[in-house]
Amino acid sequence: MDSASFPSRDGSKPAEQQGLFRKFIVTRIDGSDGAGGRHHGCEYFVLDLNHDPHAAAALRAYADSCASSHPQLAADLRARFGSGE
Repeated sequence: MDSASFPSRDGSKPAEQQGLFRKFIVTRIDGSDGAGGRHHGCEYFVLDLNHDPHAAAALRAYADSCASSHPQLAADLRARFGSGE
C-alpha cells in the first residue's frame, strides 16, 4: 500500500474513532528515501513515546521480534522500555 493512499484524517472525529490515517511525513536523515534511493517509497509507522500509552508495549514486542537479528537494538529497547515481565 502506498502511504499516499492512506486516507486523510477525518476532522469531525477524534483519532481514537478512526483507523489508520495519514498523520506524519517521515524523511530519512541519510536521504535514502529520495528518488532512486533504497528506501524511496517505504512506509513508516510513527509512535508517540511521550503520550501514546501503547507505544512502550509496541516497542517491547519489537525488541522481542528483532532480538536475533539486531541484539543491540533489542537490548537498548528493553533497557529503555522494560522487558514486559
